[in-house]
Amino acid sequence: MRYFFITQDVSLPCAISYRDFDITGGSHLFTKEDAGRLNDTVSLYLSGNGKETAWDFLQRPVTMFSQRFEDIIEAYEPGVIFKDVVLIHKENALQYRYVQTLMDQLDAAADQTEYYPNGMVKRMVLSQKKIGRHHLFVLSGKHRKDPVVSLALA
Repeated sequence: MRYFFITQDVSLPCAISYRDFDITGGSHLFTKEDAGRLNDTVSLYLSGNGKETAWDFLQRPVTMFSQRFEDIIEAYEPGVIFKDVVLIHKENALQYRYVQTLMDQLDAAADQTEYYPNGMVKRMVLSQKKIGRHHLFVLSGKHRKDPVVSLALA
């Protein structure tokens, strides 16, 4: 099976912007182990004129998908945990519903993964045996923290 890293393109024009967060700044990755310490619902306020585009995948300030993808993700990755996120554009009375997606962290790097002398990954090879039936996950350890998605789910 083929897998891809998914990332949010922060340079897209007309993207939503947060009132209290810099979209080009860092993001925080929460995993399933963090579920107990997170609120079930979070509200974030948006800035701009209200005509921005709300993309289906956002990575900042946390990893979230538009709510219409929740059923699709759950069908492919039944163990994922969702927390509701409401993006509010107060001035224009708009709301966008998202789900913060808490995924498993997997040690899925195969022995064939190649590294530079400084320890950075040169060529990532994933182990299907370690991945099992997962379609959406994050690599554990020192590997990049962008979500990994299977071609079937993508």
